[in-house]
Amino acid sequence: MTQEKSTQYKQHSIIVTPHDEHCSHYAYVIKDSQGKEIKQVRMGGDTEEVALENAKKMIDFELDYAQ
Repeated sequence: MTQEKSTQYKQHSIIVTPHDEHCSHYAYVIKDSQGKEIKQVRMGGDTEEVALENAKKMIDFELDYAQ
């Protein structure tokens, strides 16, 4: 059973799903404000919280880089 968690962060959507790969147990997808998928990370973190924090860091980096 796949449990998906979705949240908004700085006009982006983050979708975290359970996904076992090597030492990681969660994957995430980041979508922009228009719903376009901009990042897909299969090894997002060992916990749901870590995967969510990693996705937020990635968004922050992308926004800073765009300036």
